[in-house]
Amino acid sequence: MKRFFTLTFSALVSLIVVLSAVPYSAYGDGFTMENLPPASVGNRNVQLFIKLTPPIITSDTSQPREIYLRVFDANTNQSIVHDSMFITITKHDQLLMRDLFHTHTGELTLDVTPTNTPGKWIIYGDQEPFLNAWVNQDGGPIPVLADALGEGGLYHIHIELFAIDYDNNIFTPDQAPKWDSYLSVGDISNHNVVYNSNTYNTTVISYYDKINDDFSFDPSKVQVSYSMPFDWNLTRIASQPIFVHEEIHIPKSFKDFTNTPTYTATVNGYQITGRRLIVDPYTLGDTVIAHILLNKLDIANMANQIPSGTNTMSFTLAPAKPNVVTSSSVLTDFGGWGVTLGWNPTQIAANSQNNLKLSFFDAFTQQPVNGDVNYDLKVLDSDGNIILSKTNLTAANAVDTQTLNLPGNGIYSVQINIKSIVGPTGLPDTSRIGMARGNLVIPSTVGADQGLIATQTGTSGQTGSTIQIKIPQWVKNNAGWWYHDQIDAPTFAQGIQYLIQQGIIKIPTTTQGQATLGVQIPSWVKNDAGWWSAGQIDDQTFVAGIQWLVTNGIITV
Repeated sequence: MKRFFTLTFSALVSLIVVLSAVPYSAYGDGFTMENLPPASVGNRNVQLFIKLTPPIITSDTSQPREIYLRVFDANTNQSIVHDSMFITITKHDQLLMRDLFHTHTGELTLDVTPTNTPGKWIIYGDQEPFLNAWVNQDGGPIPVLADALGEGGLYHIHIELFAIDYDNNIFTPDQAPKWDSYLSVGDISNHNVVYNSNTYNTTVISYYDKINDDFSFDPSKVQVSYSMPFDWNLTRIASQPIFVHEEIHIPKSFKDFTNTPTYTATVNGYQITGRRLIVDPYTLGDTVIAHILLNKLDIANMANQIPSGTNTMSFTLAPAKPNVVTSSSVLTDFGGWGVTLGWNPTQIAANSQNNLKLSFFDAFTQQPVNGDVNYDLKVLDSDGNIILSKTNLTAANAVDTQTLNLPGNGIYSVQINIKSIVGPTGLPDTSRIGMARGNLVIPSTVGADQGLIATQTGTSGQTGSTIQIKIPQWVKNNAGWWYHDQIDAPTFAQGIQYLIQQGIIKIPTTTQGQATLGVQIPSWVKNDAGWWSAGQIDDQTFVAGIQWLVTNGIITV
């Protein structure tokens, strides 16, 4: 039996049992799956789990496309049987499907066949006799033909629980639990980049919307760019959860692009910094993955300045001069979580202890996680080798402090794997899991997240508004020569003396008011000097490290 998007009720009013509940509306902000917050119904906390399959849409039309829902009591994790629910699916405010469904078991699967007929849908299956709700009497999936899951993007799925426990156990309209889920399905596209007569296959996975047909590569800037449709209306942005996640995959064989630890990215002319741009060279051995992660606050800040009438979100990505800094906050690639990293002390030195405070928050709402967070913590070196690993950690009430024995100088990757959230019900929620990645630079001084920087050109011709420390080239040459034993330590120390005299490094004077520099320099500082001279750490990081050495008496004054 099939029916075209019309809904009729054959229920007799005299048979209806009206069910009362605490008025409830919940908003979820996950990616491909999530547990939506529970609603209080009598002595039960009725919760809804929802999952979209597949997580990434490809050109393979044989991929099964499913929407799975489960209604259960969050207190016991037991499924609640005989549920009827209205399900409405929209994308960018375009109605894709709306109908009434029933499950005898508490679990419901819609087997979606994508069409190209917006606003029209066909459902095949049985109808239970009381409400005419769609049901599969054998317990299997219900086939649905609709303009959904044919391409990637952000889908809004609204669920209203109509009846529970029995077919005629119906909620009054103002008491019915309601959930809003915003789930993303990645849209994958492949693009050939030609540089110096070589062709490199580049992949873009967009989790918000299918990208426009404007992917390009500028060989003069070694820069990729593309855009996707986006509505910058501030009222719309304020009224719903929004999270933009883009993945750009570049093969490591494209050495002119990938032989750097640092990249520069922009969104509509705004430079993306800190937690908003995370580069992962480890997950795929032959590929560098750049993640652009923008939460609602980031997007709203940009929307305030975006010219009226703009209807795209435009991205650029290019390699940059090495300028790796220690992360002060990170976002997960999936799951929609964030972690604030409180390094103590903020001046990070080799072979020392650091008390790292981890504060977990919801990336969509910027509010602390409501519960305990189970997670793993790893630190990897530049070759991807694990040098520190702590597993099965718990952040009680979303806050934890771990004492780390820091390794020697270098650039390291910090990985925080969120495995579950244990909320007020005491049951672990594994629906929103994800990996957060950041950087640890030793030595360095941890600063605040810079945020978004408008890349506007000023009178000096330089972009951005941050002040850059510039050290004369001869000091950097000295550092390289000392690293390669071409000059001795006192000669290198003269360069440090120059930085102090010029006020680039500021230190307290002696009681006589004169600063004199000793040459008691530990051998490990040579590595720092070598990395700096080779451009693997920037001037600010080098200066911060020397400042710490001077302040702590390692280099005496």
